[in-house]
Amino acid sequence: MPSYSNPAAVVDSGSMSSVFTETESGWHVVKIERYSQTKGVLGVGACFKSTVFSAGGHRWRIGYYADGYADDTDDCIGFELFLVDHPDHDDAADDDVKAKFVFTLLDQAGQPVAAYTAASEVGTFSSAVPSWGFESFIERTELESKYLHDDDSFSVRCDVTVYKDSRRENLITATPPPPSRSCARVAVRLILWLILLVACRVVFGYIC
Repeated sequence: MPSYSNPAAVVDSGSMSSVFTETESGWHVVKIERYSQTKGVLGVGACFKSTVFSAGGHRWRIGYYADGYADDTDDCIGFELFLVDHPDHDDAADDDVKAKFVFTLLDQAGQPVAAYTAASEVGTFSSAVPSWGFESFIERTELESKYLHDDDSFSVRCDVTVYKDSRRENLITATPPPPSRSCARVAVRLILWLILLVACRVVFGYIC
């Protein structure tokens, strides 16, 4: 008796996933009042620090280097961002924090000065490296001649973006239905009918 072999069905399935990083942002404006009185007080390499502020789920301070960050940049004013998450030490962090930040000089109307906007790359703040910044944010003579406010002050805004852990999500998993077996059923029925026809002719001598 002839036999019919049904070939294995090929099932094609697919899926989609998304990998992304969550971020959280915040900003703080520090106003340097009585600017002229801040010069020559701390010396090169020392900074005034702002009050603690929160941004991106962490606590920070801004360091203002009135006399320069280093000897080779003592003609410039520098700014630095400090992570201060640790409860007992102002400049220490419990865990590593990945973040980027932007320092922007503001004019007397509180609008950003595009020429003095400094953006960092994504960096890691930790207990070993709790701060990052720009040691040559603006030349002192440039600030005093163009951007110092009438009340002997100036303001800088700091925007902080903190990068959280990466996440993965499965979006779609799709498996198409197996191919139809209707053709196979038709073929089997046809073969059975032919077998029956041959049997009738052999046994009864006529076509059923």
